[in-house]
Amino acid sequence: MLPQLERQFLQADLAQVQALLAQCSPEDDAIEHFQYAQRVQRLQADLADRIASAPAGAALFFGGRPVFGSQGIKATFSSQAIEQFQKIVSQRFAAHEQGPLASKGRVPFSGDTQPLVTDVVRGSFGFVLQVPESEIDAHDDTALKAVVDEVAATLSGMCASDEAQFNRAAAGLDDRQIGALQAFFKLLDSEGASLRLVEGERDFELDQAAVSRARERVEGLAVVERTRQIDGQIIGWLGYSGQFELAPHDGGEVIRGTINRETLERMEREGTNAYKAHVKATLKERELTVRNRSPKLTYTLTGFDTTDAPSHWLSQPVQQIL
Repeated sequence: MLPQLERQFLQADLAQVQALLAQCSPEDDAIEHFQYAQRVQRLQADLADRIASAPAGAALFFGGRPVFGSQGIKATFSSQAIEQFQKIVSQRFAAHEQGPLASKGRVPFSGDTQPLVTDVVRGSFGFVLQVPESEIDAHDDTALKAVVDEVAATLSGMCASDEAQFNRAAAGLDDRQIGALQAFFKLLDSEGASLRLVEGERDFELDQAAVSRARERVEGLAVVERTRQIDGQIIGWLGYSGQFELAPHDGGEVIRGTINRETLERMEREGTNAYKAHVKATLKERELTVRNRSPKLTYTLTGFDTTDAPSHWLSQPVQQIL
């Protein structure tokens, strides 16, 4: 069972035992009071262990037309919903590791993010998905937990009535992820399904109205990606968080964005420092358009070659903003 759900059951047990302990006086029954106190301590210790050892995973609970009480769920719907959710996670993980994905082709690292259905939960019918701990190293497990958390935040943000939450959720999407989200919400909406998602400390429910709102929004998203080469000086470089700032030699506005994993690994192997270097940078420029709004540009640094500073640049002050 997903540790998050185990924690919920343990928390319910703990609350019940604590209530019994509060009603029990040691003067009236010392043995019973001692037993309840010991039970509280054991439950509290179990809760702490669950929090420390939780692997990457999520639980998806479905309601609405595809679900027939506690008897079952439509097989076609459930398999498609799990597949679409998995695509969203795999694509977000790949984008997290190496920047925005190409619109077509194989999704990198998809083999590292294949979960197992480890439990089926009845009621509003649900599935527990977890990545086997033996299949992923500690670094990738930490990254995958962060990605699953991002996916949960994205799904919640797509449905949120607050436009600011939606804008934050849309900002990190590429064309491939938008396609996966469109397919996911179209499936839920067409089937009249609701969704409850439990992941980490998140536990939220998307009713059918929220699902319909998310479908309409995500179908209004569009992304155009271009590859650009820009000569400039790197005036900001944060390797640990994968961020950079580039001041173009032509005097244009400072470009800020993220550094892909391959570039960071190459820098680490070579033992070089890009800060203040003059470079010919290769950037992925991403233009996100939301229906009836101005487009937003984001950048990913995918590589660079060092160059000489132009003669007019030598007298210009350099200020790191990051």
